[in-house]
Amino acid sequence: MPGTLRDRLLLAALFLSGFSSLVYQVLWLKELRLLFGATSYAAAVTLSVFFLGLTVGSRFWGRRVGRMSSPLRGYALLEGAIAATALLYFLLSSLYFWVYEPLFETFSHQRGIFLAVKLLLALALLFPPAFFMGGTIPAMGQATIRQSSNLGRRASLLYAVNTGGAALGAFFAGFYLPVTLGFRGSYLLAVGLSLLSGAIALALSPSTRSVSSAKRSQSVNAARSPAASAGAGDRAWILSLAFASGFLTLALEVIWTRMFAQVLHNSVYSFAAILVMFLLALAVGSLLAHALSASRWNPPIIAGTLLALGGAAASISAVVFYRLTDGLRYQGSRADWLEYTAGVFSDAALVMLPPAILAGALFPYLFKLSEKGTEDPGSILGRLSAVNTAGAIAGSLAAGFWMLEAFGVWRSLEWISLAYLVLGSASMLRVAGLGRALAAAPLLGILALVWAVDLSRYPVLRIRSERGDQLIEHWQGSHANVAVVSRRGNLKIKVDNYYTLGGSLSRQYEEGQTHIPVALHPKAESVFFLGMGTGITAGAALRHPVREVVVCELIPEVITAADRHFRPFINGLFEDPRVRIVAEDGRNFLQGSSQQYDVIIADLFVPWGAGTGSLYTLEHYRRVGSRLRPEGIFAQWLPLYQLSWQEFAIIARTMIEAFPQVTVWRGDFFAEKPIVALIGQNQAAPLRPDALVANAQRLSSAQPEQLRRAAVSPFLLYAGNLHEARQVLGDAPVHSDNLPLIEYLAPKSQRGQRAGRTQWLVSEPLAELFNRLMAQVPPEEDPYLKNLSPAQLGFVKAGLSFHKAAIFRQAGKNIQFEIFMRDFLSRVPFAQSPQGEQSEVYSRADGEG
Repeated sequence: MPGTLRDRLLLAALFLSGFSSLVYQVLWLKELRLLFGATSYAAAVTLSVFFLGLTVGSRFWGRRVGRMSSPLRGYALLEGAIAATALLYFLLSSLYFWVYEPLFETFSHQRGIFLAVKLLLALALLFPPAFFMGGTIPAMGQATIRQSSNLGRRASLLYAVNTGGAALGAFFAGFYLPVTLGFRGSYLLAVGLSLLSGAIALALSPSTRSVSSAKRSQSVNAARSPAASAGAGDRAWILSLAFASGFLTLALEVIWTRMFAQVLHNSVYSFAAILVMFLLALAVGSLLAHALSASRWNPPIIAGTLLALGGAAASISAVVFYRLTDGLRYQGSRADWLEYTAGVFSDAALVMLPPAILAGALFPYLFKLSEKGTEDPGSILGRLSAVNTAGAIAGSLAAGFWMLEAFGVWRSLEWISLAYLVLGSASMLRVAGLGRALAAAPLLGILALVWAVDLSRYPVLRIRSERGDQLIEHWQGSHANVAVVSRRGNLKIKVDNYYTLGGSLSRQYEEGQTHIPVALHPKAESVFFLGMGTGITAGAALRHPVREVVVCELIPEVITAADRHFRPFINGLFEDPRVRIVAEDGRNFLQGSSQQYDVIIADLFVPWGAGTGSLYTLEHYRRVGSRLRPEGIFAQWLPLYQLSWQEFAIIARTMIEAFPQVTVWRGDFFAEKPIVALIGQNQAAPLRPDALVANAQRLSSAQPEQLRRAAVSPFLLYAGNLHEARQVLGDAPVHSDNLPLIEYLAPKSQRGQRAGRTQWLVSEPLAELFNRLMAQVPPEEDPYLKNLSPAQLGFVKAGLSFHKAAIFRQAGKNIQFEIFMRDFLSRVPFAQSPQGEQSEVYSRADGEG
C-alpha cells in the first residue's frame, strides 16, 4: 500500500473517477432506454458504444501518456474532458429527442438499419466521454508506477481502487441518487466528482515531471537490454488472456443476472444489488492480484490456477444458487424491504463472490506477466485494457443474444466454466519443465465437474405441480424466460418464473380492459395497445367496428407464446388484416411514430418492475396525449392489488397534470384483486351516454334481458371524476423521467405489503377512495355526467353500493353487506328479477369470480 499522503490522494482521485463513471453509466443506460426503447437490442447498442469508447480511449491514450511531460496533468485534463463532454449530453440528447421522430418514421420498418441509426446516435452521445474515461487509468499508471518491476503490484492496486469506487457509485446510483437528486442532479454530481478528481491530480502534478523523466530514462535503458524484452509469443498469449478474461467475465455477469431474475422481484434495487456485488468482487479480485504479484511463484502457473479455480467456482455457483433458492423458489416472500435487500446482497455474495473474485483477479494479474516488456506503463495499461474491454463487449453480446437462446442459463454457465478450465490447462502447458500430468490437471477437473455437477439436469423454471401446473412450452430469450403453463386446462403466460401476464381463465376481465375504453369513444376506428400479454385484451378490439389495431409487445417470445397457444381466445388477432403486431417498446413506438389513434390502452404493468416506472411518467403521458385524435381516449389500467395509496396518488396526480380530464372506471367488482382504469382525455367533454349504451349493446345478444343489462352495466363501472376531485390526492408529487418516484417507491411498498406493514389499495381502503371521490363530486354535480338521466345517475350510485357489498362480504361483515346490497337492488331494475338472477349477483359479489 502507498505510504505517502500524495499517493493516498492520487488513489482517492482514482476512486472518485470510478465512482463517477458508474454513476454516468447507470444514468446513461436509463436515459437512453427512454430514447431508444427498452428492448434488449437497444440496451446492447448503448452498452456496446460505452465499452467501445473505453476500448478506443484506452488504446489511444495509452500510446500517448508516455510522451506527456506530466502524466498527472494529462489525467486532470482527461477528467475535465469527461466532465465537459458529459455536460454536452444534455444538449445532444435534447436535439436527438427532437429529430428522433423523423428518423423513426423513416427507418423503423427496417430493423437492421434502424439499429444502425441508434448506434450512430449513441456514438455521438456516449463515445466522447467514454473515450476520455478510457485514458484515466493509463495516465494514472504512467504517473505513479516508477519501476517496471512494480507494474503488477501497482497496476492491480489502481484497478482495485478504481473498481471499488465503481461499486460504490453503482450502489448510490442504484439505490439513492435518482430518487433524491433526480436524474439531472445525480448527473451534475457525477460531473462535479470528475472535476474534483481532476483537480486533485492537477494540484499534485508539478512533482511528477522529474518522476516522468526518470521513468522514460528507465524505459530507454530497458529497451537496450535484450534480456528484458518479452517474446512475441508471450505478448500474444497475454493479449489472448486479456480478451478471454473480458469475454468470460461479462458473459458470467449476464448469465448470473438472468439466474437471479428467476427468483427476485426484479426491481431497480435487485439489479443494482447484483451489479454492486459483481463490481465489488472484481475489486477484491484486483486486490488478490495485487497480493499474488508480490509472490515468487511462476506467474503463468498462477494465471493458470486462477483460470482453473475460476472455472470450477463458476460451475459450482449454479449448484449454490439452485440450493440456496430451494429449487428456484421466490425469495424473501415475507421479508420487508431492508431484510429482502440484505438477503439479495447475501445470496449474490454466496453465489457470485468466489468465482467473480477469481475471474476478477486474472486481468489485473496479467500486468505481472507484462513486467518484462520495454514499454511505458501507460502504454501497457492502455493496450491490455483496450483488449480486455473489447472482450467484454463480445462476451456480453454473445451471452445475451446467442448463448442464452442457444443453450439456456445452465448450459451457458457450463460452457463458460469449461472455457476457463481449458484456458487454465493451456496456460500451465506453456510453463517449461512442468509435468504434463500436472499441467493437464484442469482438464481432469473438466471431466470431474461434468460428471459431478451436470447442470443440464436443473429445470428452467419452478412448476407448481401441487396446484396442477404443467409446462406446455418454454423459451429462453434475450429479454427474459417465457413459459406457457396449464393449470387444470387453463393456460397462462409466465415471464421469469413468477410474473403472470394473464391467462384464459380471466378472459372475461382481460377483454373488459378493451371494451370499457372503446365503448367510451363515440366511434373508435383505430386502437393502440401498449403491451400484449396473452393477446386476449387486444383481440377483444376486433369485436368492435375498428379499422386498425396496433399492438406493441416488448418481449418477442411473448408474441410467439400467444400465437402458438392462445389463438382460441383472441378473436383472430394473428390472422385479421386490420392488426399490426410489433415487437417493440411501446413508449418508444409512440414517441417515434406520428400516427394518431382514437383509443390508446396501456396494459396492467407490474409497478415495481425495473423500467416499468417510465410508463407512468409525465413525459410519457404527454406524448400519449399528442398521439390521440380530438375525441381520443387513453386508458391507463392499474392493478390496485399491487399499488399502495402512495403510488396510486402519484400516478393519478401525474395523469391530472397531463390531461385536462381524468375519470376513474372499475374493471371489476373484486374485493381483493381489483383493477381500475384512469381514463385521460385531451378535451374536458361530458360523457355521451347514448353512444356508451349503443357500444355496450353491440357486444350483447339481441335478447331483451341482455340488452337491458348492457344498457345498465357500463354506468355501474364509473367510479368518479378524478380531475374535479383532485383534492383527494393531497400533495402527491408528479412522477417524471427526471424524478422516477414509482420505480424507487413501488418496490419498497411491495416488500412492505409482503411483510404486513403496507396495505394495497384494495378492500375497505378502496371503498374509502370511491366514497371520497363521490363525496367530493356527487354524480348530480359531476360535469362529466351532466348528460345522464336520473336513472343512469342512479346506476352510477348503484355501482358503488355493489362494490361495497362485495368488499364487506369478503370481509365477513354481513350487516354492511346486506345494507349496500339492498341499495344496489333498489336502483338496478334487472336485479329485481327472480331469485336465480339475484343468486348470480351475489356470486359475483364474492369477489374472485
